[in-house]
Amino acid sequence: MNERQFLKGQRVITPEGHGEVIDAIGEKVTVKLDNGTTATYAADDLQDNFSAG
Repeated sequence: MNERQFLKGQRVITPEGHGEVIDAIGEKVTVKLDNGTTATYAADDLQDNFSAG
């Protein structure tokens, strides 16, 4: 099982850029992007900002 867990407030990298997790339910993660918009992604589409270097 390739389960990823994202926590509220965690910085992540999305396909549209950097943002902060505002909600995570199951495999769906809602992110407030740095440009001010909000989007929901599958957990597999996100990367932990810390691990990006």
